Amino acid sequence: MTKQELIKIIKDNFTNKYGDIYITDLEFDTNVYISGMKVEGHLYQECQRVKGNLRQNYQKVNGDLHQDSQEVEGKIYK
Repeated sequence: MTKQELIKIIKDNFTNKYGDIYITDLEFDTNVYISGMKVEGHLYQECQRVKGNLRQNYQKVNGDLHQDSQEVEGKIYK
C-alpha cells in the first residue's frame, strides 16, 4: 500500500461531517513513528500513554504550541 492509498483510506473512513480527521484511541504493542506531518489546520496530540519514550522534535508551528498537564515518570528534556 502506498502512502497516498493510506491517506485515501484515512480520509474516507475517519473524516467527520465537518471535514476533520479523527484518528483516536488506537492501541499498538510496538514502536510507532508519526513524523513529517504537514497539516493545513490544527494538529491535536492529546492523552498519549506511552510505556517507553515520547519524542517530539523539530516542530514548526505557525500558530500556538500548547503543552500542558504532562505526567512523566522519567526526565523531561528541553
